[in-house]
Amino acid sequence: MSRVVGSGLLLLAGILIGGCGTASLPVPSGPAQRSPQPTQIGNSLPPCTSSTATGCDMSAIKGNGRGSSGCAGKGPGTLTASPIALSDIAFIQPMGLEAGGHVTPIDHGYIYTKGAVATPPQQTAVFAPLAGNISTVTRTVRLNGQNHAATYDDDAVTIEATCTFRVRFSNLVRFAGGLADAIGEVPANETKNPNYAVKAGELIGYTGLPTAYGIDVWVEDDDLTLTGFINPAQYTAAEVWKTHMADLFDHTQEPLRSQLLALNERDAAPRWGKIGYDIDGRLVGNWFRVGTGGYRGLNPMQEGYWDGHLAVVPDGNDPGQIDISIGNYQGTARQFAVIGNSPDPSTVAESTGVVRYELGYVETYSAVTGQRWDGKAYAPHIRTRAAPGVIGTVLMQMTATRSLKMEIFPGKSASQVAGFDSNAVMFER
Repeated sequence: MSRVVGSGLLLLAGILIGGCGTASLPVPSGPAQRSPQPTQIGNSLPPCTSSTATGCDMSAIKGNGRGSSGCAGKGPGTLTASPIALSDIAFIQPMGLEAGGHVTPIDHGYIYTKGAVATPPQQTAVFAPLAGNISTVTRTVRLNGQNHAATYDDDAVTIEATCTFRVRFSNLVRFAGGLADAIGEVPANETKNPNYAVKAGELIGYTGLPTAYGIDVWVEDDDLTLTGFINPAQYTAAEVWKTHMADLFDHTQEPLRSQLLALNERDAAPRWGKIGYDIDGRLVGNWFRVGTGGYRGLNPMQEGYWDGHLAVVPDGNDPGQIDISIGNYQGTARQFAVIGNSPDPSTVAESTGVVRYELGYVETYSAVTGQRWDGKAYAPHIRTRAAPGVIGTVLMQMTATRSLKMEIFPGKSASQVAGFDSNAVMFER
């Protein structure tokens, strides 16, 4: 199973599934690789700078702990209804993968639907997972990746359980039910703030083609601060929610929690995944090319913002596999599995000196059968490995506690690389 993101849609075994992105591009030819195709997080609107702004992404305002004028109370919420009917879920991909322009571990999960791969494809209902206030809805109109002309909707919704806890969905194709009646028509690339009181299990929209093969899911808790980022400001300057991502399963009521876990593709704890792996003075974690402005990049949160990103982290589904995710590998974002799975980046320090990593395409397979996962339906105990063949080699050297020297040698094995030359690049965090 190849994990590929093009148009922000996770590609499993050649099938575009879920996502958060831009126009679809051709699928790369290598076996079991993660696509270099660009992808954007959430909608394509710029962040709002005030609670009264329009034509922008209001989630940044909602992520500051104040909530909207329609929220009530503080503290965590509890999911009591499935966002997608259990019988309609193909499988759940938790946060933490790296794919395409998602060079650092992805801060949201995906719920994929059976209807998307049915013949003919069918749209699938999306429900509010908890009672609360729908503070924002956004309609983003995108180019159709097949002809780059026709447009389709990528709708998003923010549901506040309290003023400090919210769930966000994107990749709805349309709003529905009482919410749709309340908001009326949402102009293209605009946000509305309906402050609509919603009940758990209430219909709020539909997902499906041509928008996506499922929904993106963010769970945010302003009272929670993740500790796996050496320099949190490098992230929150672009995405205020990044360090406040909560575990969906920890906030889901039984028996629904167990029912959703049974469809989840990650065995390891935490089951909803992990996005912060930084250890100060060690190679493991996220890095940013010197001079590119951290996570937001030189082209803040627009196409190509990930160009200066680098991640050396455990695989999102199989933490036993080391992945290297590069924002600019021969001009495009690429993800690789480390051949031989060594050395462990959590042990690499300034005193280690130069390390060599041979890169292979990421291959996902069943630990039960050893066969590649087809990515069409839930498969238990999936694992990742480097597919046969060396794609290239990277040299890395910690030159200080928060300074890294890196150089890529495409098409070369480790034995063919003598050392750094003038093409080496410096990273920081």
